[in-house]
Amino acid sequence: MVLHQPVNPWVFNVRATYQREAERAVRHLSLIGMDRIAVLQPDDSFGDDAATGALKGFAGVGKQPVLHEKFDRTKPDFAPLVPKIIKADAQAVLFIGSGGAVADGVRQLRAAGSRAQLVTLSNNASSGFVKSLGPHARGTVVSQIFPYERSLATPIVKEAMDIAKASGRGDVTPAMLEGYAAAKVLVEGLRRASPGATREKLKTALETFRRFDIGGLEVTFTPTDHSGLDYADLSIVGEDGAFRR
Repeated sequence: MVLHQPVNPWVFNVRATYQREAERAVRHLSLIGMDRIAVLQPDDSFGDDAATGALKGFAGVGKQPVLHEKFDRTKPDFAPLVPKIIKADAQAVLFIGSGGAVADGVRQLRAAGSRAQLVTLSNNASSGFVKSLGPHARGTVVSQIFPYERSLATPIVKEAMDIAKASGRGDVTPAMLEGYAAAKVLVEGLRRASPGATREKLKTALETFRRFDIGGLEVTFTPTDHSGLDYADLSIVGEDGAFRR
C-alpha cells in the first residue's frame, strides 16, 4: 500500500493492490466452505501489507484465521511452523512470500502429510514458480490481477496474444499482460500530454483518465487516487503446469 497511500504524485498504479488479492482469496476460500484457513507471511512490509488484506477478507465473512504465523524473510525456517499447521488441521493455507520461500514451505507441508489447499499471490504468477513446486504444483491457487491470459474474448488479451505471436515471443504470461497494460496506459498518457510532453503534462494527463478502456478493463486516475484498477481473480495450476481459471 506504500505505493498507493498516501498518493505519490509520480507513481501511477495500473494493477490492484496485494491487499485486494489477499482479501479476494480469503473470501473465495470461505465461499467454497473452508473455515480453517491458515496465513503464513514473511516478517516484512510486504508480508504485513498482504496479511492486512487477508484479515479484511476474514472480517468480511465473519471468521478468523485458524493460524497466523510469520517467518524470517531472509532465512525462512518452516520446521517449527509446519507442525502448527498440521495441529490446526488447516483446510487451506494462504502462503504469502517469494516464490522460493513458498515452494520450500509447500514441500515441507506435503512431506508432513498436509493436504491443505495452497494459495499464494500474483508475485508468484510465473512458470518459474510452477516449476519450482515440482510435483506439488497441480492444484495450487495463485491470485491474478488481470484477466486469464488465454481468454480471446478479452480484447486486451487478444491484442497481447497477436503481438506476441507476430514477434515470436510465444505464449502470453500473466507478467507480460501486466506489462502490456502498463504500456498502454503510458502511451495514452503521452498522447494526451502531447505535443511538447513534460513530466507535469504527463502527470496531469494521466489524472484525466476516467474509465479509460484498455481492452475490457477500465482505468481511472484522479489527483487523489492513483490506483487505476481494482481487478483481482484466482487461477489454479493444472496438470500441464499452466494457470487455469
